[in-house]
Amino acid sequence: MVVVPAVSTRSREWTPVLTGIRAELLDCLQANLAVLADHAYRPGAHLALGAAPRFHCATGAAGVAVTASVEQRLSEAAALLGLRSAQRWDDVSGPRLRALLADHSPLYVVADTFTMTWLPYAGNQHMEHSFLLVEAGEHCVVVDGYHNSTPWGDARPGTWRMPAAAFDAAVPRADAMTIVAGGAPVLDRAAVLRDNAAAARADAGRVEGYLTAVRSRADDPDGAAQLVLDIWLLGRSRALHAAWLADDPATAGAAREAAERADAWRALAGQSYVAMRRVRRGGAFPGHVLDQLTGLLSDEGALAGRLAVPSGGPAADPGRIRETLAEEVRAALGISPDTPVDGRPLRALPGFNSFRLVEVIERVETRLGVELDPDELTGAALHDLDSLSAAFGRARPAAQEVPGR
Repeated sequence: MVVVPAVSTRSREWTPVLTGIRAELLDCLQANLAVLADHAYRPGAHLALGAAPRFHCATGAAGVAVTASVEQRLSEAAALLGLRSAQRWDDVSGPRLRALLADHSPLYVVADTFTMTWLPYAGNQHMEHSFLLVEAGEHCVVVDGYHNSTPWGDARPGTWRMPAAAFDAAVPRADAMTIVAGGAPVLDRAAVLRDNAAAARADAGRVEGYLTAVRSRADDPDGAAQLVLDIWLLGRSRALHAAWLADDPATAGAAREAAERADAWRALAGQSYVAMRRVRRGGAFPGHVLDQLTGLLSDEGALAGRLAVPSGGPAADPGRIRETLAEEVRAALGISPDTPVDGRPLRALPGFNSFRLVEVIERVETRLGVELDPDELTGAALHDLDSLSAAFGRARPAAQEVPGR
């Protein structure tokens, strides 16, 4: 069978949308959700996909890997952009996709890159990938907002046209969805950043397990290759978060630190690629690269806590300090939200002890991005919520370590 390559073309409807996408920050599932978001709302709307970065990982045949499933990306698009999957068809053929488009346009399609003739992965690599099917008559038109450089050539956002038979060969099996834009929600940025800090703390155990698994397989060529991909994905995710922060003056201060961290991820991606090539030649994966990865991932909770602090610093917002303390005291002691914790000694609260106090202090330090001076840890300062709030008002910003230095 002769393979007919897809031909790059322009679309009056979709090409202008593609030009506004920060495609270099998106993974292959997010890219075309981003296209749908900007098409439905406005240029730049897709940056909300970076509002809530998470540590997605899963264990497969090749071991543990950083990866987000289609379901996870759809859930994020629904929560952050109001893009919801209205209908879904699994394991359908190219002809079935073309038939569906008659009543459901556009279709968000997820299939294997190995046969997608508009991508450099065709014939070279199997990978789950999304695209939009927007026309399906005698000729088909696909839109793909993906951006990446590969050993086989560059993938860039574009629109491609091909005969129906060529499309059927390029997409022999796929999952397809209609995505409905129900209106982009107005995100409470402060609340999102607080949730990010809490999620990063909750992920600490999974991160530790992932790092242990990574070190055990880094000297294996397949393990090293997966690690390069993991770092690349984490770097994109963190850079997208920085871009979302920079999109609003209210979070411009947080954006600067997030952008610096994203730069560190990008630098590590380059180092890991060189390290992988050494492993392929029979060498060991350099320990300092693994140490830098450990430093970046282990600091995610502290970084998220710092980003959640108002730019004026905790001392400028005593109400925020008190609210955070009350939340963490209740969480540590398992106290219901309607139980008062003000106006009484901390030791009088049910379940309170020195271990719970340390837990509260550490969690509040992480959320506020500060460190209590050891001299502040006196009996008087730890007596009640008032005295502890005052101590946090005098706290210094947490030290920011630069991994690898």
